[in-house]
Parts: sequence; C-alpha cells; structure tokens
Amino acid sequence: MNLEIDQACKRFAGGVVALDRVSFELQAATYTCIMGASGSGKTTLLRAIAGFEALDSGSIRLGGAALDPLPPERRPVHTVFQSYALFPHMSVADNVGFAAQVSPRGGRRSGAPDPTGDVSELLRAVGLDQAGIAERRPDALSGGQRQRVALARALAGAPQLLLLDEPLAALDRPLRAGLRRMLRETQRARELLFLHVTHDPEEAMALADHLILLADGEVIGAGPPDELYARPPSLAAALLLGEVAQAPGTSGGFIRPERLRLELVGASAANNDNANANDDDARPRSQLPAQLLEQRCLGDRWELTAIADQRRCIVRAPQRLAADPGAALVLSWSPADELRFRADPC
Repeated sequence: MNLEIDQACKRFAGGVVALDRVSFELQAATYTCIMGASGSGKTTLLRAIAGFEALDSGSIRLGGAALDPLPPERRPVHTVFQSYALFPHMSVADNVGFAAQVSPRGGRRSGAPDPTGDVSELLRAVGLDQAGIAERRPDALSGGQRQRVALARALAGAPQLLLLDEPLAALDRPLRAGLRRMLRETQRARELLFLHVTHDPEEAMALADHLILLADGEVIGAGPPDELYARPPSLAAALLLGEVAQAPGTSGGFIRPERLRLELVGASAANNDNANANDDDARPRSQLPAQLLEQRCLGDRWELTAIADQRRCIVRAPQRLAADPGAALVLSWSPADELRFRADPC
C-alpha cells in the first residue's frame, strides 16, 4: 500500500516554514527513513501523516485513499514515539493487549482472534517472550525493553503504515545496533511500510531501503542510501550523511575522509598497513606530500590527521599507520572520488 505526499505545506506562528511543498511517493512493504537536522521539518511531516498536525495545503494519501479528512484514531497508521508513551499503570501484556483490541477506526476489530494470543505473538515478534516479562510494568523494564513494548503495541491492530519518531535516540550505542536489526527483521517479516524519522546517518543508512533528506522544510535528496552517500545531489545533502571536506590541492571538489589514503614515503601498498582495502589501485591517483600529526582509534577504524598543502586533512582508515607524529607521508586520492556540486549555501 503506497503512501503519497503531494505538495505538503505547513507554517507555524511567526511565519516559520516547517514544510515547503514536500512531495514523494513511498512503495508498499519498504523501510523508508526521513533524515534531517533539528528544525528540518521531519517530525512535523510525521505528525501530519499521523493526523496530529493539519497541513495548510497539500494532501496525504495511503493506498489511494485520502488521510487528510480522518482524525488520528481513524487512520490505519500507528506511531512508535521516542518517549515510548506506555501506560505506566498497565503491565506489558495489558499495554499491548489494549491496542490489540482496538482497530485504527476506534472499535473492536471484526472477527479478531483472542487478544491474549495476539499479545503473545507480538511479544515474541519483538523478542520479549521471556518468562515474566508480560506481567511487568514499564518502570520495571530497561529502555530497550520499553522500546520493544512500544513497537509491539504499535504493531497491534494490523496497521497499514508504521511511523517511528526517532525511536532509538534515547538508547546507548550497543543497544541501538541490536534494535536496528530487530526493526529491520520485523518490517521484512510483516511486509509493512515503515516510515522512520531520524537525525542519525548511521541509523538511516543501516535501516532504509529508501532515504529522504529534508532541510528547512524541503526535500533536498531522495533515493537508495548508498547512492545518496556516494553521489549526493548537493553539499548540504552530503553533510547530512557524513563528513566531507574540500579535496586537497586546488581542484575545487570535495571528498569523504575514507576516500583519502596516507602512506609512508617510499612504502608500497602491499607493505603499507594503512592501504585502504576498498581502493582500486589501478585508478589514477593524485598525490601530495604530507606530514603526520596524530592518529586516533575510533573502534573499528582509525582517524589520521595530517598536514598537506598547508591544510589539515582528516583521513579515515581501517588500520593504524606504523609511523610517529612528524613522519613524512604521501597523501593520495582518486579524482573519480571527488564530489562536485553547483553553488550551495553550505
């Protein structure tokens, strides 16, 4: 069931533009992320789809049917909030069961199975089928468990569209990684359309089939995440997805830090610990003399800082370079990796 947003506009008091003629269509059974900085309009758009904000103009359609005239409780849309929004006086089972008994149109689903069975299946789907979990109240759960309960509750009642409002923002990094996988597996298993708002590029890249970039209420990029990252349509879009800096020398292009390579003077790629495995050594490469300033471990990769062409350059590499600060290096890159944009305010 496709979601269509057509020329959506929304302004708040004082003339603040939250959405400026936003249009896109999302295919059924896909995972889409909307990404943007604070104030970009992403949460306003999500609230408009859910029915919590009225558009000034434009339309929202799901499966060809207009959602705009419907109040939130009558839309076949459920939301997972960043704050979880669980009922504190209810157990886990009661939180999920309450939603399982109520349809998106505000009444008991016709021919619905026993809610107890629904609850057990939903908790199992989000990995909360351990003994005793169903009887606990939200304040006796970890943040990750509460988020899973919120997801199970949102899945109850068979929504046609699931909205996720920065659902992982309050969780620590290891927990976020596990829940990202759980969200993706749940979306695939249920073949639902998921629309997930985030400001985290790693989260968006890991989850999305389709990525929409917002800035100042406008769509500034849309497409598969890997394609947007490799060839962003503008500098503003490139910066949303990761670090980028002017390419060394005077080429006028931009480049991502992982596309640069630092080597010891005279070292071959075969003997150089820092040679990037994903570089195509057959491609022509530009080179500049450089001097190492420092190296920092970022966990699964290293960040190297060097001076080249009288500028500081940041290089991301899979391994530490076998050199001390002050060592003479060669900085190289493929011109094919340079990003070039038209005039961009960023």
